[in-house]
Formats: sequence, C-alpha cells, structure tokens
Amino acid sequence: MKSTKITMDNVIDNLLYADSMNLALLKEVVMDFLVENHDEAVTKDFTDVPSYLMRELLVAVGRKVKDGKYDSSKDNYTSMYVSELRMKLAKVGLDVDGSREAMIEALNANADEFAVDSNEDSESDSESESD
Repeated sequence: MKSTKITMDNVIDNLLYADSMNLALLKEVVMDFLVENHDEAVTKDFTDVPSYLMRELLVAVGRKVKDGKYDSSKDNYTSMYVSELRMKLAKVGLDVDGSREAMIEALNANADEFAVDSNEDSESDSESESD
C-alpha cells in the first residue's frame, strides 16, 4: 500500500482523486486536513472542486467545531466519521464499502433494523445491570 503525505500543494489533487475513486476514508482525511489548516486553505483556488464537496467540507468543519461530540442516540449520520458509519453498517450485516453518501443512505434505509437492535441492546444492558 502506497502512502502520500497531504500538503497544501497536493490537497486539492488528493481531494479530487479520493472523490473520483470513491475513497471515503481518504476524502475524510483530506477534508480534516483542510479544516485543520483553514488559514492557509483559504488562499487556495477551489475552482476545480465540485460544489457538492463543499457540503462535505462543511460537515468536516462541523465535526471540528463540535470536537467530534454529537448525540449518537439521534443517529445523526451526516456528522459521523466514515469509521463510525462502517461500524454501524457492520453491526447489522450491511456492506461497509462505498461513499459516505451511500453508507448514510443504507443506514437510513435500514433504520428499522437499528431500532430493533437498539431495543435489544437496551434490554440486555438492563438485564445485566439487574444481575
């Protein structure tokens, strides 16, 4: 596996590559890099970056502002990291590959399964506490 150091000189190329190859984790790392280096990032030309990626960049900014803390009981999938989305998908036996959007869509489409799993988890937690 080849690794690449993300810099301001290659950040846009890495973002576009990650998006075109549907590499959700790389795209998330690049977005987080832009957030962490926002003072320098604002000097870059984003003309070649599709506008829909700006929404994802705002999600990354929101995660940073909240310091990754959100109410997970509400299953706000849009603010979750890719690794968190993948864990939720794996828990109910769904495919963990794909774009962030595809993972969120799969989670939303299978929300009923999560409700059942959450109820079972709560019941087993209550039972173990009463033992």
